[in-house]
Amino acid sequence: MLLLTGALAYSGLRIWRNNVGPRRRRTGVDFRPSVGFSWQDGFNSVALLLANKSSTDVWAEEVEIALTGLSANQQTSEASCHEVRKILQSVSPHDLLPISLMETIYTAAGKPQRDYSCVLSSVVRYRVGEEWFEEPMHSYKLKMIGLTVSGIRRERKFAYDFKSHDKPNDLSGASTNLK
Repeated sequence: MLLLTGALAYSGLRIWRNNVGPRRRRTGVDFRPSVGFSWQDGFNSVALLLANKSSTDVWAEEVEIALTGLSANQQTSEASCHEVRKILQSVSPHDLLPISLMETIYTAAGKPQRDYSCVLSSVVRYRVGEEWFEEPMHSYKLKMIGLTVSGIRRERKFAYDFKSHDKPNDLSGASTNLK
């Protein structure tokens, strides 16, 4: 009986967590942006994975990243700890679009020449039809060496609170591309 109660409580919490908060899915649209990691040429790489499981095109506008808790030495430029990477691409129905975040993270960290660490927070802005959405993603603690990831750990809490936009600034090209 105790085991059954525990399993029901766990299932209830999982369902509640998936239906509230920043990870709630949009009605009628099953678009799943996430931060993913892959091995490329023997090195770990950070990528934005845009999975469109719905039956309609989704216009991916941009990904905004913020780095908190940056610990770096020997940077070749000032660390902004904040970058916006334009995507400006349509994701077809039942398709997956990977976008590398390595250069964006490296630039936001000030292009360090040695190892560095930070917490990566990100939000994706996209459009379905005429409606704009923002999807915050989980935060990750990264240990990096230049453009290579040497350690990854998912953070339990969101490390950065992004300011909400009604819609991205560059709408001139985006509006005509999906029509």
